[in-house]
Amino acid sequence: MIALEVELMEPEPWAGQAAALADALRFLSSDIWYLRFRAGGAPPPTFQDSLSDRDCACLFSGGLDSLIGAIDLTAQGRRPLLVSQASPKEGPVQAELADQIGSADHRFEGRASERWRQPYEPSSRARSVLFIGYGAVVASTLGPVNGRAELVVPENGLISINAPLTRRHIGSLSTRTTHPHFIGSLQRVLDAVGLGVRLNNPYGFKTKGEMLAECQDRVVEQLAASSYSCGKGKRLNQHCGRCVPCLIRRASFHAAGVADGTSYWADDLSTHVANEDVAAARYAAASLRHRDVARWAAQAGPLPSDPVQRNGYVDVVRRGTEELRAFFGTIAWP
Repeated sequence: MIALEVELMEPEPWAGQAAALADALRFLSSDIWYLRFRAGGAPPPTFQDSLSDRDCACLFSGGLDSLIGAIDLTAQGRRPLLVSQASPKEGPVQAELADQIGSADHRFEGRASERWRQPYEPSSRARSVLFIGYGAVVASTLGPVNGRAELVVPENGLISINAPLTRRHIGSLSTRTTHPHFIGSLQRVLDAVGLGVRLNNPYGFKTKGEMLAECQDRVVEQLAASSYSCGKGKRLNQHCGRCVPCLIRRASFHAAGVADGTSYWADDLSTHVANEDVAAARYAAASLRHRDVARWAAQAGPLPSDPVQRNGYVDVVRRGTEELRAFFGTIAWP
């Protein structure tokens, strides 16, 4: 249970959204949140206005999906301003990739300073609120498209829905950063406070392999291995190769027919058959043909009521899991 008081210069617009935002945070992190907004916050900083030709903001984590998102926007003639949440491990990757795609001068980098004091909460389940918050503020400074500034949140549909691989992979063990229910909840809060930002994930109905195969500039094949997608490899200073994000990443290279030059700590998965993530992903892939995929996908959270969108998310979960199954079929398991 987390009770959080936030001081704002103008708390009134947010006070009416405290319950809605707390519900969104509860869905995101599985914690029980209580929010209160009060007066006393610092005024915004003053700075000299500068002209910009950017027409949208795009979250840029340094992962493969965000790299593809930035490349595709540029190929489409868009002018994205990249938004990064830097960490000691991810910051250099973000900077290098932005430079490689010609966006080094069009990137905002936010850094959160953690306070290491007891009692310390070591998880980062709610960090995406900070990331999207940076993006929303940046997008709100740009020219609106159709009345609202656009914040692109690039993520493949399998990860967005993140159906639980096993019965244990629920609650706080399952990220929901770009789940359509969470994005929709945040969108309603942003609209209610008048921020004028539209959240958009253009890849919600695509698998990671489809994103890589259909990227609109094949420079992605030269840069993909330099992206960072791992969820558990920070102490290794490389991709672990066996966490769920790594497994989906490896499967995407296989599905797209692109050589994977990533250095993985667990390069030979056949020697990691007992690892919990590997075992769970293999179980989910092997049992796909016997699953009610629609019910399985809905276990991660409410899906849109619109039947076209709902079916689209169910189908991308099926296709994304098929990519995992095909990749696992290339490994000589003991």
